[in-house]
Parts: sequence; C-alpha cells; structure tokens
Amino acid sequence: MANILVVDDSQEILAHCKKSLTAEGFDVTVADTGVKAIAAINSNSYDCIVLDVMLPDLDGYAICKAARTCTTAPIIFLSCMDSTDDKIKGLALGADDYMTKPYSMRELIARIHVLLRRGHIIEEFQTPASDIYVNMENKMIQTPGRDVFLSQREFDLFMLLYTNMEVTYTRDELLDLLWPKGSDPGTVAVHILKLRRKLESVTDYVGMVVNNYRSGYYMSPPGARRR
Repeated sequence: MANILVVDDSQEILAHCKKSLTAEGFDVTVADTGVKAIAAINSNSYDCIVLDVMLPDLDGYAICKAARTCTTAPIIFLSCMDSTDDKIKGLALGADDYMTKPYSMRELIARIHVLLRRGHIIEEFQTPASDIYVNMENKMIQTPGRDVFLSQREFDLFMLLYTNMEVTYTRDELLDLLWPKGSDPGTVAVHILKLRRKLESVTDYVGMVVNNYRSGYYMSPPGARRR
C-alpha cells in the first residue's frame, strides 16, 4: 500500500482527497500548513506527495525545496496558479508534475499511479554508472560519459520530460507549458529534434526522447524498450 501525503489549507479539499485516495487503496496523511507538512516529511516515509502552492505559512515551493533534501518521493503540485512560469518554477525545484485547480480526482489518481510506476521503472533500469547531475544554473547535464550544455528552452523541455519519465505530452501541451502564448506550434518539433541530438551521446545515462507518432513525445528510461 502506497503512502500519500496531501498538503492543502482547504479542509474540504483535504477531506475529499483523503476519501477518494483511501478508496483507491492508498494510505493517506493530510497536513494543512507548511510547518506540519515538513514535520511529516521529516518523520515519515511517503511514496508520493500532493502539494498545494499557496499555504498560510510557507509556500509550496519552499516545502518542495526542503523535501528534496530528504526524500526522492514524487511530488505533484496541485494549485490554482496556472501560469507557465509557476509550472516551470515548480518543476525546476524538483516537483514531478503540476496540476491546476479545478482538477479531476480521476486524473489526479491516474497521475499518482503513473509516478509510482515510473519510480519502479527508474529503479529497475538505473545502475551506479547512470547517475547524473543536473546543473540548474548553467543548464548542464553532467554524466560519467560527458557533459551536455542546453539552451534555456531545451533545458526546460528536458526537465519536464525527464522528471515525468514515460509520460507522453502532446505538441499542444508542450507548447502551452513551455512557450509564450501565440508561439508557432512547429517550434516544439524543432526543439525536440535539437534536444534529441544533444542527448544522443548520453542516452545510456539519461534515457531517450521518443516521438510517439500517435500522441506526442516522452522520455524513456535508460535501457527501456520503446513503446
């Protein structure tokens, strides 16, 4: 049974999440402040954390940053803040997914299952030699094989796909998440191609950007077979 921590200042949302996730078979803990959330994370082990951004004491970004010092559990932001900058900030701080309110509980449950499966996949294919370091400031991926430098947009694209391993994003979804309104849809394909070329020499460490011709793009783990 997976342990889920849900953090939100709305008692109604906490009650709804706990009821629905418990019915799905999860063991659910709730926290309505940032202080309670950090205390829970420091004293317990969770398989996934669902985290609101706007809390009465600490914001979700600060909690996410603190959580990443002691846990690798997937983190899903669940927030009414829906700008691209907000989403990129959350993902850059170590979150694995970002959903905006209002949301579908069925979709939240589906995304939790995807992240839990992804965690097992990464554990299965990861070897000591596959460890990488992502330099956020210099937009550089450092691997035992070589270092790869990315442009800002390539880096944003890499972080989104890498932190959501095997999750397929359509071209329109990528455009909405990473590019300003009104951008040319063709720019997604161009940047995917550039990113794929730059990652060619380090796919054994970071995985591969795959074009799922029927639905979009995703990152496959190192050693995984294409879908």
